[in-house]
Amino acid sequence: MTIKRIRATVLAAVLVTTGLTVASGPASAAPTPAATGGGATSGSAAALWQPGVGAVTAGSDADVRRVVDAYWTPARLAAAKPADVAADKWRSAASKPAAPAGDQQTVAQPVASPGGKNRDAWFSYTTGKVYFRNASNGGNYMCSAGAINSGSKRLVLTAGHCVHGGKGGTWHQNWVFIPGYYQGNRPLGTFPATYYRTFNAYINDSDYTRDVAFVVTGPNASGSLLVNAAGGHGLVINPGEEVYVHVAGYPGNKDNGEVQWYCWGTTSSWSIITPGTKIACGFGGGASGGPWLRDYQSNGLGYAVSETMGIDGSNNYGPYFDDAVRDMFNVVKDMT
Repeated sequence: MTIKRIRATVLAAVLVTTGLTVASGPASAAPTPAATGGGATSGSAAALWQPGVGAVTAGSDADVRRVVDAYWTPARLAAAKPADVAADKWRSAASKPAAPAGDQQTVAQPVASPGGKNRDAWFSYTTGKVYFRNASNGGNYMCSAGAINSGSKRLVLTAGHCVHGGKGGTWHQNWVFIPGYYQGNRPLGTFPATYYRTFNAYINDSDYTRDVAFVVTGPNASGSLLVNAAGGHGLVINPGEEVYVHVAGYPGNKDNGEVQWYCWGTTSSWSIITPGTKIACGFGGGASGGPWLRDYQSNGLGYAVSETMGIDGSNNYGPYFDDAVRDMFNVVKDMT
């Protein structure tokens, strides 16, 4: 497994960036952003990215928060477009590895926030909305995501294309997670990214069987860590292809992506990309990265077994969570 720690700059609110530095062990270099995914083979863990801040060298939590809070004005949030992956793109780019194998493992248990409260069964403070700036085209976009319980209490699960543009692209900027988002309201505050992690197979080849990412977040403005404030879903590896799930997210074709939506049913195997799963939810762009939750409870918690990668007609598709996803989780679960 090859890990690269990458310190860079979040785009400042005045749209000024500073340089990039990359460190792997004691050595350092300054490659272009597109070169940061090297070293790992398909299926192994990928590059590690640390957003910094414009014109501030230290990159502390407070520095990052100052920049992203200034950047994400109400106008920018309202104008953000749903992130999506065109079906023809992932059909042509995806590989076809062997059918799922490996023993089912529960690698994280769900945990409620200290208050333990939830608005109702179809709303979860543990699931939320992602906003980011695409560094390749300068546009602002939205995705979905879920907090995952881990030792650090800082971890978010989302789609790989919600942190990186894939082949020919680069890492997104000014990335924030807003748990329990509802029509512009941020009930638990905003949690900025400090590290991203996704697969080299996705970064280098847009392999959508590896369109999975974990994000380590900094605290909100009150100093609370994500899972301590919002709770955390559990995580199951090798769940099988036929699983009864609740799919959560903020699809742009439902209430303009301003309201948390749910769909439930049994997943089935995905013939185009194997291994992979699908379910007929009809969730459009913006739902990308939303967790597929087994054993969903009225407190808004469940066990993530996949996340939304894309849509084709009425079907939503998700990557299969295999041992490689477990290995990636194990690398980031205690990062602070």
